[in-house]
Amino acid sequence: MLTPLGGLGTYEGSFTVDLGAAFLGRPLRETRDLLRRADPWGVQPRDALRALNADKPAALGFLTELVRVGLLSGPDSEDEPRTEYEHDYRTWKLTPSGRVLAFASGRRPSTRRAADALVAKVVKAASAINENPDAYLWWVQEIRAAGHYADPGREQLLHVDLAVQLRPRLADPREQAKAEKRLHDDALDRRAADRVLDMRGYGHWMTRLALAGHSKVVRLYSPGPGADGPVLFREARDLTIDAAPTPAYEPPADPAPADRCSWCRRQLPSTRVAVKGESVDRSPIALCDTCLPLSRTNATGLSGYLSLGWTIRQTISALATEPYHLVGCALCGNARGAEGQWWPEREREQEAPVTLRLCDVCPGLLDLADRPDRETWWLRRHEAACIDGFHTHLLTTASAPAVPRQDSGKSKGRALPRLTEVHRQLLEDVRAAGSLSALDLGRRDGRPRHQDTRWWATRITHLLRHGLVAVVGTDSDPWTARVRAVQDDERALRGELLALHVPGPVWDGTAVTEPEPPAEWTVRSVALDALQAERDRLALALGGTVSTHR
Repeated sequence: MLTPLGGLGTYEGSFTVDLGAAFLGRPLRETRDLLRRADPWGVQPRDALRALNADKPAALGFLTELVRVGLLSGPDSEDEPRTEYEHDYRTWKLTPSGRVLAFASGRRPSTRRAADALVAKVVKAASAINENPDAYLWWVQEIRAAGHYADPGREQLLHVDLAVQLRPRLADPREQAKAEKRLHDDALDRRAADRVLDMRGYGHWMTRLALAGHSKVVRLYSPGPGADGPVLFREARDLTIDAAPTPAYEPPADPAPADRCSWCRRQLPSTRVAVKGESVDRSPIALCDTCLPLSRTNATGLSGYLSLGWTIRQTISALATEPYHLVGCALCGNARGAEGQWWPEREREQEAPVTLRLCDVCPGLLDLADRPDRETWWLRRHEAACIDGFHTHLLTTASAPAVPRQDSGKSKGRALPRLTEVHRQLLEDVRAAGSLSALDLGRRDGRPRHQDTRWWATRITHLLRHGLVAVVGTDSDPWTARVRAVQDDERALRGELLALHVPGPVWDGTAVTEPEPPAEWTVRSVALDALQAERDRLALALGGTVSTHR
């Protein structure tokens, strides 16, 4: 018998299924989606109508089949509606097996060749762990093939199951426990283990993570008695050692707070923060209670405890009453501080706008901007640029080494997503009709009951996020906005624009600026606008209808 290597509640025991496999004459995805629609009372016939895209007799017949195979129980009442217009309130409850399938994640099966490549990486990682067993306080004694992977004749594999024998680094369990506590506390100091809660200890979790990461394909198990799968790795050395007895372990004491804020530079008790991955307790950077909420983490940012007692509005009120610095920026004292009327949206809340001297960094740190007419994307880029500047100034003030800055303005050329049959059919419907909205899809003809419009809005949003469809016109309502399919030439032109220039504020290493686009970008932007306008016109003129199948 195999048990998850990390115990209950760990990712090794997650349940994954092939959603494309046939189940009761339908793709397993439809059954999983139907079970996911269950509320605390269970599943009703209307849920089956929507999930299966079927008429009522077929939907009720499928619910009966799910009861037969043990995924549902019920219904709780045998009373049927007296007329075809009366709602059917009968409810089928999920069994334990039904709940497991409802929360299962889907994945396509891997080939034997791909599985062998994954196993080769695990074996290589095991060798690296055993070369430095003190790093994780565990070492790998043996790895065997298990489950379907142990069958050489099986070509399609949903999982790669491995039976892994781990051994502790120290022979004395008490010394091993002390060493793991020291390892864990050091990780907490670097804010690398805030969310780790493992049944087998922090070192054991780090060893499993080094072997297989968070893979949903590779699953690690503890070998049971008589495990006889093919041996994939075996360590000839005994890496468990004896350790000299040490005193009883005492957790490290909390460091004394600093007496000066690194940002506003006031003489106040301040909490230490650090560059991600560095020791917080020994960090030279500290922030007072007012500035501490500004230390949110970004890709190259700072980490530390956030103060929940202070809000942005309290900071604004404090600065308006008594600026922290009489010269330069009212918040940080930067000499580039310029006086302006900030946060005009306060007028809509019947509050007077605030007039302050602020530098080009502090407005974004306060989560607000000086232009109420700005679009959401501009405000987000402005805030991100200010956070980059905030981190740079803090590191310079504390004489800490600079962190390499990632240019968020460059497009990474994200590949197109793997589409399900539902999304592929939705794209075909949009191309055939020219343009469609979630409301159109919910009201399409030939249906016994219209599909849930919210359900279609979610799928359209997924296609919008990946640039496969575009909104026609100015309507931004996810239910009523009409979308059209985006062709390859339009998508390629948009990618070229992003590679040349991304509009909006950026941190240039010295200040928050908004660079002017190059001439080539302007020419291509005009071409893209013209192409999009023409495609919008053609999509609206097509005036087709949506197909009645999914």
